[in-house]
Amino acid sequence: MFKYETPPWGAKLICFCYLVVSCLMLFAFYTYGNWAGSSPVVFKYIFVMLGFIFVFPALKPSNWRGWVYFSADNRGISFPTSFDEVNNQSSFNVAWENVGVIKSEILHGQVKGITIELNISQADIDLHFRKTDLTNKLLRLNNKRGNFFVIAYANNAFQKVSSVVNTLNEIKRSNI
Repeated sequence: MFKYETPPWGAKLICFCYLVVSCLMLFAFYTYGNWAGSSPVVFKYIFVMLGFIFVFPALKPSNWRGWVYFSADNRGISFPTSFDEVNNQSSFNVAWENVGVIKSEILHGQVKGITIELNISQADIDLHFRKTDLTNKLLRLNNKRGNFFVIAYANNAFQKVSSVVNTLNEIKRSNI
């Protein structure tokens, strides 16, 4: 089984970076009087607010476990129904016969990513991809290609887009 994911070690690394930023902000708050000179005192409190903003996601245990964006196997592609639930076991499965073109594209904001065409009903779009569909409509992005609903994932730092696209296309070819 192939997974496009942020692995648990990657999630912990991200949380550690947030914790470091938080500590730096709180250190800046604590030492503000020593280096700020005649700067307004309001900046001191901005540092403490930023310190607390960054510490909460860093210390939230559910952020440490990593998350799977989608997985693929011989049956098709599975999308988790929720990223919020711990050990989410339910997923939306799309058979390979209903998967169109899988390719690397430049996405909104000039970010490289993966696009996957899915031949699914409007009811499935509303049920499983409602937020994505709404976001695309608000940004005036076209998420339809013919009969296909297009779902896109920006590049993550833990898996190379080109190798993900190649792997997915190999799995698809061997199962159609």
